[in-house]
Amino acid sequence: MPINRREVLQLVTGASLTAFMPSMVRAQTVGSGGYRAIVTLFLYGGNDSNNAIIPMDGRYTDYASARGGAIAIPQNDVVPLNGTAFGVHPSLAPLAPIWDEGALNWVFNTGPLLQPLTRELYESRPDLRPANLFSHDAQQNLWQTAGTTSELPTGWLGRVGDQLADAGVQAGSVSLSGAQRAMIGQRNNPLLISGSNLRLSGQDPTSTDADDIARRAAYQAMLNATQASTLGELSAAIMRRDIDAGAQLDIILNSDGSAVDAAFVDPQGNQVTGSLADQLRRVARLIEGRTQLNATTQSFIVATGGFDNHRNQAGTHAGLLANVGRCVYAFYNTLKVLGVQNDVALFSMSDFNRPLGGNGSAGSDHAWGGHHFVVGGGLKPNQLLGSFPNLAMGGPDDARTNGRWIPSTSIEEYGGALARWLGVADADMPYVFPNWSTWNGGGRGPVDLFA
Repeated sequence: MPINRREVLQLVTGASLTAFMPSMVRAQTVGSGGYRAIVTLFLYGGNDSNNAIIPMDGRYTDYASARGGAIAIPQNDVVPLNGTAFGVHPSLAPLAPIWDEGALNWVFNTGPLLQPLTRELYESRPDLRPANLFSHDAQQNLWQTAGTTSELPTGWLGRVGDQLADAGVQAGSVSLSGAQRAMIGQRNNPLLISGSNLRLSGQDPTSTDADDIARRAAYQAMLNATQASTLGELSAAIMRRDIDAGAQLDIILNSDGSAVDAAFVDPQGNQVTGSLADQLRRVARLIEGRTQLNATTQSFIVATGGFDNHRNQAGTHAGLLANVGRCVYAFYNTLKVLGVQNDVALFSMSDFNRPLGGNGSAGSDHAWGGHHFVVGGGLKPNQLLGSFPNLAMGGPDDARTNGRWIPSTSIEEYGGALARWLGVADADMPYVFPNWSTWNGGGRGPVDLFA
């Protein structure tokens, strides 16, 4: 739902626009010479990516046998990725034309890792396993912080913002899905835009309602009055800047002249709606308004949930992926209409994958390494990166006996490609990713996503 035009942008408890809007206004670009933004799409609950992208060659037999009829996708229903031996879940069919356009890549078997790990090392060295494997909260935090043996207090996207700030840049970090640890930094904090937070109302400067006029006058008189303490002066300054910043963002998010709404459609031209759609539509509005914000580097996060499908997975998961497919298509279509498809990259993250082997309730349980997609016109086209796991149950890539894949690509290698593209210098990568030295050199490094 659009933010009410008669309300200043909603504020999250404990967060002030004052901390964020100056960063958006002062944003410059490191290394790219133009606008760039990354958009994180977090799939809460643990997306079953074994069913998101599926081998169509001889490995399909192993896939179908392990999955069982309750959750395996019939081979004839899989939507091919042209030129490859893989296809996507039929609910992700809207991603196929993006693939055909060369603006979709997949990164196989990615997850939190302390170091490259074999099954033998996994079994013999428990100290090399990430903390609290297969736990929702712990694995969400490891994905968002790039921690391994423990969770970190700041997120890797927040530390990207810190490094851009240190280089004379204040990146505009924005969460459309509430407080997310991924966005927290030491010096760069996210702007939180949501539909259910604390709000300041009655601040519409165009309202001629007598009560609104009186309310604005009283509020301004309070803010302009001499304060009795330094804390009072700081608080008044924060409120004044919050109101000004909220008014600026209100225009961007709710103006009638935006090209975003008409462009936010599925492949059949139908408007795409819902919570995730609203989040991505607002991201597109902020990208569209980048000139008003003087923002040339931005980082966003959106999220959707419901992926913890322990029972009767097939129909529920199909619906969830259909929502993701429609929303991602609509967002990329909007980027093209805005002319910034080469300057924005959207990428997926999730708690973990599910085991290849289903459970006894027509669902799946908690696993580890999973497959993720990246969408953007600046990608090297049509890449399947990383190593697809050996599908043998209890085989060399299985942490147990039912297809819990030991990741072959680390979060650092995945996220590092995005951070580098956004403008983080190689010398600053160890700050963004504390375990960077393990994953950069000796044949390891960021996956080769971008052209």
